[in-house]
Amino acid sequence: MKNILITGAGALLGQGVLRCLHFAKGPYRIITADPSVHATGHSLADVCYTVPFVSGAMYKSRIQEICEEEAIDIILVGTDVELPFFAEHQEEFQNKYNLRIVVSKKEVIEIANNKYLTAQFLKKNNFPYPVSALTTDAKAISKLRSSCEYPMFAKPYDGARSMGIEVIKNKADLDRICSYENNLVVQEYLNDAEGEFTTGCTVIDGKCAAIVSLTRDLRNGNTWRAFRNGASPYDTTIKEIAEALGVEGPVNFQYRIKDGKPVVFEINCRFSGTTPLRYMFGFNEVEALLEYYLNGTTIEQPQLKDGVVLRTFSDLFMSNEMLRNFEEKGTTSQYETQYFPFKVNA
Repeated sequence: MKNILITGAGALLGQGVLRCLHFAKGPYRIITADPSVHATGHSLADVCYTVPFVSGAMYKSRIQEICEEEAIDIILVGTDVELPFFAEHQEEFQNKYNLRIVVSKKEVIEIANNKYLTAQFLKKNNFPYPVSALTTDAKAISKLRSSCEYPMFAKPYDGARSMGIEVIKNKADLDRICSYENNLVVQEYLNDAEGEFTTGCTVIDGKCAAIVSLTRDLRNGNTWRAFRNGASPYDTTIKEIAEALGVEGPVNFQYRIKDGKPVVFEINCRFSGTTPLRYMFGFNEVEALLEYYLNGTTIEQPQLKDGVVLRTFSDLFMSNEMLRNFEEKGTTSQYETQYFPFKVNA
C-alpha cells in the first residue's frame, strides 16, 4: 500500500487529481491536506489534514509532520500557489523522507507562472507566441501599438482562470493602463474562430510520453465542455514546447490558432482542471505517473475516444459535528459525507 498526499483538496485541480485516483487500480492510501475543513476533496480521502496557507510560516513544518506521520511515498500538488514551494524544497523533502514530489524544477515553474515570461520563452525558442508587452515597458508598448490592432488583452502576468482580464479597445484604454504601476501584460488578441484548445502532456526524462488535446468551451475561466474529434494537428508543436521547457511530469497548455499555428498564451506546469476529463477520453495521467514513479511502469500514448464531456454540479452534505471535530483536531479519518449526484437512479 502506497501513501499518496494530495494538497489543495478544496481546489478544482486537487479534486480532479483525487477523482482520478479513485479510478486508479493501484493499492493507494489517500491523504489530503487543505487549509479548510470544508474542502470537498477531503471526502475522497482515507485521512484528512488541515494545513496553514502556503504563505504562512508554519506551512512547511505541518507538511513535514504529515510526511512523517503518514510515511508519505509521493506528493501530488493540488494548487498553483504551492508549486513554487514544492519546487524549491523538492530535493530536501525527497532526501529527508524518501519520497517523490511530482513537480518540475523551480525555473520551469517561474516561466509557466508568468504569462510575460511564457511569451518570451516561446519567442526565444522559435515557437509561435503572443506579441506581448509589460505596461511598465514604454518601448515595448510602443512596439505593440505599431504591430497589433485593437482590441488587445491586458491581464495579470501571474493570474489564472481569466481573472483580471481587461479588453483594450482603443488608444485611450492602453494609455490608461500604462499610466500607473501594475502587474499587467498586454497581449495581441488571438481570434477563437477555430476554437480554444487545452492540451495535457506527460513528460518523463525530457520526452513527452503522452499527450491529450481537447477543444473547450469556458465558463468563469474553467473548462465547461470539452470535445475531441480525432488526433490534433497541433500535437507535434505542443510536444516540442513541453520538451524545450524542461517539464517533469504533467503540464497543460492553453492556446488558440493564428495563421494555422498554435499560439500558446498560458502554461500550467502541473495537473490541470481538465485532468479528470482526459480520463474520460481514455487517459488517467495521475495513475500513469504514480505507476511510473512508484513501480517503474512505462508511460505510453493512450488510445483515446472521440466525444464530448459536459460538466455539471453535484452536492455533498456533511454534519456540523463531524466538521467541528475535524477542526478541533486538525486531522480525521472519518470525513463522512452524503452524496447527491446529478441524477438519482430509480
